[in-house]
Amino acid sequence: MNNPEPVSVGTRPRGAVFANGERLQGVVGFEVDNNTFYQADTFRLTLCLSEQPANRNWAWWADQREVEIELLVGYPATPEAFAREDLQSLLIGNVDDIEFDPIADEIVMAGRDLTSRFIDTKTVEKYQNLTASQVAEKLAAAHGLKAVVTATTETVGTFYQIDHAATQDDRPEWDVLTYLAQVSGFVVYVKGRELHFEPKPDPAKAEPYVLRWQPPTADQASPVFNGMRLTFSRNLTVARSIKVSVRSFNQKQKKGFTVTAERKRIKNSTTSKVGRSGLPPQQYSFFFPNMTPDEAQKKANQLLKDISEHEVNLGADVPGDTSLNQATVLKVEGTETAFDQLYFPASVVHSVGFDTGYRTLFRAKNSSPESTVQA
Repeated sequence: MNNPEPVSVGTRPRGAVFANGERLQGVVGFEVDNNTFYQADTFRLTLCLSEQPANRNWAWWADQREVEIELLVGYPATPEAFAREDLQSLLIGNVDDIEFDPIADEIVMAGRDLTSRFIDTKTVEKYQNLTASQVAEKLAAAHGLKAVVTATTETVGTFYQIDHAATQDDRPEWDVLTYLAQVSGFVVYVKGRELHFEPKPDPAKAEPYVLRWQPPTADQASPVFNGMRLTFSRNLTVARSIKVSVRSFNQKQKKGFTVTAERKRIKNSTTSKVGRSGLPPQQYSFFFPNMTPDEAQKKANQLLKDISEHEVNLGADVPGDTSLNQATVLKVEGTETAFDQLYFPASVVHSVGFDTGYRTLFRAKNSSPESTVQA
């Protein structure tokens, strides 16, 4: 999805911030953190206090009860004179905290995207006779959001028969949505003024964003990289073989059982000169009530995958790109090590500022290619 060959060219990104529909003045910089699915994206915005117009001075900001912020960035064709339509919206959300620093001459705001509307609203309704997608549509409409939903067929009551804990007490609406998404094999997230409730994207079908490392050569003394920062780390505890056990007791069948999923370390002759570790596998045990053996096995496989993906970690800063988000697959090339592989973002931060320009920062993770899963 990108040209991994570095080019020597200047860019002129532009950003804009709107509060309750009005464009703000004196913007020093902002950051938008696109978290993984199921979580709210967050933002942090810094304004110059003395640059605020008379009708939005310190006293005005101190008296506000609700502020909706929209953060935009892009590369307009005419940077000297651009309109809102020339930029791309990164986030629409509400301010949670406002901090005033008159010595530094700054106003700093922090908040969440419109996921906060679901997080901050609790419900005791169980939606027994609705499907998961109908619940998503109903909750989206209640908060004035457009529902981008893939239809499901099973009613919510079917899920509750398996997991009785889901019917207890009142809970945030976002907990209801994330629970229904997970049992349906879906993802749920808010983008702008849309609630998305849809199948998980298939990484195998995604075109990766390539991070290419070119080591020094006889003709070029310095390495070449199409970014500004690149770091790797490995968790040696997770790097060992892993065994996940899931226990359950099915009340209908009146019996308990245990299933396992295992990831075994192998030797990759291309990237490693180290054979299998002599250490015993890391053991992880979980208990979930009222599952069938098939459901428990799927849960064990998913937990094994989740744990394994914390083995290898990537950090990278690249020139700002609005197309990069939590669904982007990263591919590292050129290090000639086991770090040459795919990575999946844990966080994508779009940072805009006078001092730093527009940058996109990644934190991503994956398991090592020197492993194989045996369920």
